[in-house]
Amino acid sequence: MKFSDAFRETLHRHKLTGADIARDAGLTDAKISNFRNGSNLRIDTLERILAALPPKSREYMLQLVAEDPLSAVDDAD
Repeated sequence: MKFSDAFRETLHRHKLTGADIARDAGLTDAKISNFRNGSNLRIDTLERILAALPPKSREYMLQLVAEDPLSAVDDAD
């Protein structure tokens, strides 16, 4: 699963808001919204988002990506 899809599913499943994650990660709401909609991010921005997620939510998101790791990089080609 792509990181952006996993992030969107994680927010929904864990009842989190993009605004909360943006605030906790020190990012703009627009940056989070763009990511939710499939825009690419720099690695350090993704790390900030992951750090802002509660531990169980972070684990869930990474598990979604790990279940289908090749799809996480399909668009890079």
